[in-house]
Amino acid sequence: MVASAPPRPIPNLTELPLVIQTQRLKLRPIAATDLDDLWPHVSDPALSVHMSWSAHRDRAETAAFIAGNVEGLGRGTDLVWAIEIDGKACGVIGFGGIRWTFRAWRIDRAELGYWLGIPHWNQGYMSEAAMAATRFGFETLGLHKITIGCIEGNTASQKIIEKVGYRYLAKFEDDAWRDGQWWGHLRYEMIASEWGDSTRTLRFTRR
Repeated sequence: MVASAPPRPIPNLTELPLVIQTQRLKLRPIAATDLDDLWPHVSDPALSVHMSWSAHRDRAETAAFIAGNVEGLGRGTDLVWAIEIDGKACGVIGFGGIRWTFRAWRIDRAELGYWLGIPHWNQGYMSEAAMAATRFGFETLGLHKITIGCIEGNTASQKIIEKVGYRYLAKFEDDAWRDGQWWGHLRYEMIASEWGDSTRTLRFTRR
């Protein structure tokens, strides 16, 4: 494994070029105007089965979700993009819990999470978005480590995580209670020095 570079200066998220264009997608910071596009997806119970959240019961819940992510960007703790397909927001991907320091330590890490509306599943869109977000996290944001996980049984998400190249750590047994049972949680990570694998061939450009 190649040694990682020392920490970079801590960035101001709002000063970075936050819009990413991939071959088929546009990732740009989530906004209040995404409410109408996202509501049909987040209100679908089938989408949230493997998520940490339940289907939204009304538009106010979706508006609060969006507002929380907008506020997180302003605080520098969260960076969440709307995933646009053909000009419409169809899902989200982003970094939560962005932390640069812990007491005397520099840790420079965040957790990547995502979801995509069911009509757009099984077309490679989320792998494309996850590859682009991971690249941004290391190359533009300057993170040293990105963590990610999925509930055991969410094989589609597991395949995406592994396709992008995240390294498997462990299964956290009985990590979350939902729908009458305990679920295991599969945990992965990647550090900056692991990112430069030449097998990652998805291409994108920033705007």
